[in-house]
Amino acid sequence: MIREAKEETGLDIKPERIIGVYGGKEHRYTYGNGHQVEYLTIVFECSVVSGALDQGNDEFAELAFFPENQRPPTALKYPEPIFIKGNGERAHFE
Repeated sequence: MIREAKEETGLDIKPERIIGVYGGKEHRYTYGNGHQVEYLTIVFECSVVSGALDQGNDEFAELAFFPENQRPPTALKYPEPIFIKGNGERAHFE
């Protein structure tokens, strides 16, 4: 997870805790090309240790931090509380 976060975002992170594990019917998704998947997602709370968002990566060209009240919608449904932490911002990847 640490290596993947660095590759995809340019950020060095430190995992703090598991927030939740999600899967099942609500986490099925059909891509535009008709491929179907069912995700099992483990959501971690992480701290950013160093680095900067790498917006030069084509896969995540629109990667950004959003204030909690301005998050864009996600393709899959997750409980709202996982995106809220005190007065800070949470990263959102589309």
